[in-house]
Amino acid sequence: MTAPAPLVVRYVRWLAPRTGRVLGSSVGLALLAALSLFRLEFDVGLVSMLPKGAPRFADYERFVERFGAQDLVIALVRAPDRASGIRFASAFARDLEARPEILAVRARVDREAFLQALREGGLPRLLPLDRYDEIERRLAPENVDATVAAMKQALSMPGALGLGSALVADPLGLSMVLGEALAESRPDRALDPGAEVLASPDGRSFLLLIRPAEGGYDLRDVERLALTLETTEATTRARLGEPGEVTVGYTGAFAHAREDSVLLRRDISLYVFLALALVLAVFYVGYRDLRILPFVTYHLTVTTLLALAIGIVLLGRLNLISLAFAAIFYGLGIDAAIHFYTRFLEERATRDDPESALAHSIGALLRPTLLATATTVIAFGVAGFSSLSAVAQLGLLTAIGLVLNVPATFVVMAALLLWFDRRGSFDRVRPPTRATWLSAAAVVVARYRRVSVPGLVVLFALAAAPATRSSIDTDLFHLRPAESRARAVEQEIQRDFGFTDPHGSVLIETARVADPTATDGVLRVAEVITERLREQERRGRVLSVTSPSPLLPSRATQEARLDAWRELPREQAADRLAAALDRSGFRVERFEDAIRALRGVPTFADATATLLPGLEILIERQVERDASGLSVLVSFTPKDAAALEQVAAGLTEDLDLPSGVSVVVTGRPLMEAELGRTARRELWGFLAIVLVGTLMLVGSRERRVGPTLALLAVPVGSVVLVLGLTQALGIPLTPVSVVVLPLTVGIGLDDCLYLVERYRETEDVGEAVARGGRALSITTGTTIAGFGALALSRYPALSGLGALAAVSLAICFLTTLLLLPALLSPAWLRRSQR
Repeated sequence: MTAPAPLVVRYVRWLAPRTGRVLGSSVGLALLAALSLFRLEFDVGLVSMLPKGAPRFADYERFVERFGAQDLVIALVRAPDRASGIRFASAFARDLEARPEILAVRARVDREAFLQALREGGLPRLLPLDRYDEIERRLAPENVDATVAAMKQALSMPGALGLGSALVADPLGLSMVLGEALAESRPDRALDPGAEVLASPDGRSFLLLIRPAEGGYDLRDVERLALTLETTEATTRARLGEPGEVTVGYTGAFAHAREDSVLLRRDISLYVFLALALVLAVFYVGYRDLRILPFVTYHLTVTTLLALAIGIVLLGRLNLISLAFAAIFYGLGIDAAIHFYTRFLEERATRDDPESALAHSIGALLRPTLLATATTVIAFGVAGFSSLSAVAQLGLLTAIGLVLNVPATFVVMAALLLWFDRRGSFDRVRPPTRATWLSAAAVVVARYRRVSVPGLVVLFALAAAPATRSSIDTDLFHLRPAESRARAVEQEIQRDFGFTDPHGSVLIETARVADPTATDGVLRVAEVITERLREQERRGRVLSVTSPSPLLPSRATQEARLDAWRELPREQAADRLAAALDRSGFRVERFEDAIRALRGVPTFADATATLLPGLEILIERQVERDASGLSVLVSFTPKDAAALEQVAAGLTEDLDLPSGVSVVVTGRPLMEAELGRTARRELWGFLAIVLVGTLMLVGSRERRVGPTLALLAVPVGSVVLVLGLTQALGIPLTPVSVVVLPLTVGIGLDDCLYLVERYRETEDVGEAVARGGRALSITTGTTIAGFGALALSRYPALSGLGALAAVSLAICFLTTLLLLPALLSPAWLRRSQR
């Protein structure tokens, strides 16, 4: 056995009298790091987790920022009948508006405000040119007379009490012509004529759009808003004495963030403690002894707190997925501790001096531990550059934890070993049980290397073909729980209200809100885009189009309509109407506003400066005007993803954009397609970086090409097998789980490095596996347990990551036992003797 280096001996002599101070300092450092938890903030918004950099990501982020309902809660009120539904929805809206946490609530269309806006010039500005024939027909003398007669008869019928105000505001029913045109311009029923509330056709469901006073999706903001909604709903029910048949469902970005936060917090509490329990259970099965419990639990706790504190300082807000690093780190961080503990038991069984046993343990394990940690840190560090912030934070936090784990193992755990040893914990220690069954298998593999090596090479080759065809599922909804109440409410709204799921979105924007030319340019471009989408709808590439252009006409469109309004026989119709009303016994002065509106010719008005009164509930979803600029959204539903790509490519072709106006075509499928390309680039790029990094590290240690390539063959072959297996089973990778493959290279190399060091000591394959096999199998089991705990998460992004990692590491362990013993050769011994 080689004597430990003098530097190691001096270090142990320095540590021995200072164990108490070292442990006390570590306690103080852990408590100081724990204080950072008070600064811990979570971001549970979707946008913050999306990739950055590529134009399609930036376009989609801009769309979500402006129109993704980030600051909007959509409430769906379900009731047994229309009357009780309207009663509850109206009361709930009033109670919400009274809360300081709520900025505004849109619950209904204000018909009176809308009709007033039409009388003040809105009708001729909004009425499409193809409807002027109908207006002219209604203005004909005989039709004016017939309309007044029908109006008198209608008012004389029972139940006509509420009809009078509407007839006074619009005696000729001109607004109905406009209402029909507006209703036909949308695929949903939001603009049905006469609709005052956003109700489903059966009158049993109602929509409320709730805008909170504070935006953003910090976890505390989400919880505060959820509490406001819950308490207000309970207050409304108590005040109305409402029975349970009226229910309220919520959707929108807030509802998804709320679900994610609740689910992930429960899962984190579960799998963080479960991971530690599984890790310790694996150790107990392997050693039938839990004396390692104080060593690993203490040093892992200290390291986890320090890594989290550093992460908070570097990253600020964390997303909830990144906290999975604790479960992963438990499985990885304990590996060095197990090897260290196992080696100390071996040395302590043959030496009476604990300091000598500790020095020999450190001398034997320091280099392979540093090298194994470096390869794993490279893998997780590379993941820290992922375009998905959730993966990036997960990789960075775990890499920080692994770096800190080295001094935690060789300083804190070493001090604990000496401290416990002085109290008699290792007086009658026995060396660990030899892994005889693993040793026997290794001997067989080494003896028949001419068969085992080619056999595995053939297996790798067979897996390589399907591995190159591995698919990546980038559907964001597949990364979220399938049992989502917010998603179910979305689907219910789409089904019952006729709303479509607009996978395509066109943003027409200008930052020059003070420039009338620029704002009018936005409206003109929106009209052109809408017409082009209508043409695509006629061709079958687009299924539906939802545009605000019918309510936001440009100057040119308004002028054309006003010219057509001037040509109508309005004066004659107004005189005829006044005379017919007088003959029928009506008080003409009550109709003065309607008659005056009929005679007048309004001028152009910027529809974006003041949204059309009464219809704000509809227009606000597609128009944003603030200090940052004016944005108009035109949404459309493509036939399929291929059609969306075609429409997006040609929609802005030869489009004459006014100065200061920009157009962005985006949509979730476009972003997800780009996400797939990015994930593939990251997969192969990260694999290449990890391979090059580990090649350099291992090469600097081995200094021979053959042994270096032999070591790398194990994790590389394992990755090929994993990719081939997932493809053969039809299991797609995800943008989150692809990080497992480079991690397999970094983590899987650890066992190889420790086994090679044992081989150098024993100069015999069977003996090397017999002495180190138990520690290798236990460390693999603990790592699989750490990742495997994530597989139990109800969040698909995490469960997929955990399950794939557990399978990958199991395959890598088997590959190590089946391949490396056959590749071990005197080359390693020559290297150790130099």
